[in-house]
Amino acid sequence: MPGIRQYLFRGPQAVTLLILVNICTLFLWYNDRKDLEVNIFNGIEGEAYCPHPHHHAMGPATVTHTETVAETVLSRPKAEVAGPAFCDSCGPHDLLCLQYGDHTLARSRVYEGANARFRRVIKKAMAGRPIKIGVLGGSVTNGHGLKQNKVENWTARYLKAWKALFPRSETVLINGAVPATGSGYFSMCWGEHIEEDMDLIIIELAINDQRIEENAVAYEWLLRGLLDLPKKPAILNLQTIGLAFPQISTGGDHHTPISAYYDTPVISLRNALAQHIYNNASLDEHYFSRVNPETPDWRHVNVHGHKLMSDLLLSYTQRQLCAIEREKHDPRPWIDSSEGKLPGTDILEDIPRLRLLQKYDRTSITSRVKPFCLSTRTKKHPLVPMESEGWEMWTYQGRLAKPYLRATEPGSYAKFDVQVGVMNRVRVTYLRSKTFGLGDVWCWIDGNKKGGTRLSGYWNVDNVNIAIVGVVSDKTPPGKHVLTCEVMQETNDQGKGHEFRMIAVDAS
Repeated sequence: MPGIRQYLFRGPQAVTLLILVNICTLFLWYNDRKDLEVNIFNGIEGEAYCPHPHHHAMGPATVTHTETVAETVLSRPKAEVAGPAFCDSCGPHDLLCLQYGDHTLARSRVYEGANARFRRVIKKAMAGRPIKIGVLGGSVTNGHGLKQNKVENWTARYLKAWKALFPRSETVLINGAVPATGSGYFSMCWGEHIEEDMDLIIIELAINDQRIEENAVAYEWLLRGLLDLPKKPAILNLQTIGLAFPQISTGGDHHTPISAYYDTPVISLRNALAQHIYNNASLDEHYFSRVNPETPDWRHVNVHGHKLMSDLLLSYTQRQLCAIEREKHDPRPWIDSSEGKLPGTDILEDIPRLRLLQKYDRTSITSRVKPFCLSTRTKKHPLVPMESEGWEMWTYQGRLAKPYLRATEPGSYAKFDVQVGVMNRVRVTYLRSKTFGLGDVWCWIDGNKKGGTRLSGYWNVDNVNIAIVGVVSDKTPPGKHVLTCEVMQETNDQGKGHEFRMIAVDAS
């Protein structure tokens, strides 16, 4: 009696069966290899990347973008590529690599790390869950020099690209940038500019910080405060380029080793561009804004610089998405054979118990800091004196992004209630400049005027007018206290100016 296989392949029934099998095979092959693309070109429409259809994802979402140059292509994987087609690094669908070159993208990635937090956030977005992105930065991120800030700013570009990458995830971005302000201010006042429930926080302060140790200390406190937020947010450090300062090296070069210590990635525009600009000096006109028709503004990158910042950040995001897809398709868990002598993956999202900028010991645990901040740059907790004479809210030439509490006459005073914490510290953020005619104030805690501190608005630094943080006291007991600042008759300003511009008061 013939076997089943022999019976199935006889006569017209066998032909019909073979045809059905081939149709089913082609259908499954097509669904696995079907490209879902987003071509973000000059008005070209495409389909946004969604999870594999076997994961029962929603259908593709159509996205239209009207930028004048290509930004990215997101597409379904080919059989040999895990994840979207751009995961074929520098292949025909990796438009960012084709546009900038693998060498440029590689140089921009100053520190990568394990990306445990960032990949967790990406997985959350891939699953279609809502994402909140917060940004802390200076005048570059605030959009200085851009004609259409809402579309040209790197934050707007990155948000649009993120939404195209994860169309099922509802994403919001809060731009908390404050012009002429650095890590000293943000270390205790970040909560005035972003919310506590952020999933991802991007810091852009490299050129706002001078390369001095006190800014490095402040940046470390900023990182610790953000990493300790309820959602354990991922932190990315995005560094721009500035060529207007006494040194090409800026505070960002202190940020990098501290970021590495806390395993937070660093993406640098300066690393990608600087050498090429040195060799082709006219390119500074291509990447920087202009002070006037003759002079480039070497502090603030223009629309081309913003686009490159966004694209470098997007390329890094794609890189981590592809790493997630590779791990999903070919998991290779690490097995510790060292009997606990090597670190495991369970600590990757932890905050080190010791700060980098302190001495090692076996037992100390760095205290959590709850900042207290009053600021002219926020509506949450505005800088309003409990008592004052001769001080007023003021903006330079009506520039609403830079309000100050200002006094111009000696003897003018202002008092503030402050809440001091475990650091026993009270500080004032104020403007310093060589050319603005700024004077000096004497500040003290409670009734201890003799034990006060002098803060000088003048400094002998060319072409740098920026917010600086001055410590009034680091020995004040925790609890409520009163800070008083009074404009002095004596002044360090060469023109004998007395004006003083206060930005914030903080305690910790």
